[in-house]
Amino acid sequence: MANIFWKRNKIDRDEAINQLMNMLPDYTDTRFKVKADGDDSGSYICIYTERDENQQETCKDLPQIHGGWRIVHVYTPHEYIKYVLDSKNGDR
Repeated sequence: MANIFWKRNKIDRDEAINQLMNMLPDYTDTRFKVKADGDDSGSYICIYTERDENQQETCKDLPQIHGGWRIVHVYTPHEYIKYVLDSKNGDR
């Protein structure tokens, strides 16, 4: 039954990512990254946000759906995006 909630018409993946990249500065002051991903439930857009230097979560109340895409929010340790996701070998 849960798949009915997520099954919607989707805007173009790159357009959704660009829209989210433009929206996220309003939600967080820390580094963030938006990537398309997928699992056994299908495709989704993953938003990675870093915790601050004190490991406090700084980004709350993100939408669960944007442009028909399921949104997965992942908190990462401080500077994880810089040293892991944005490193040469970090892209999955």
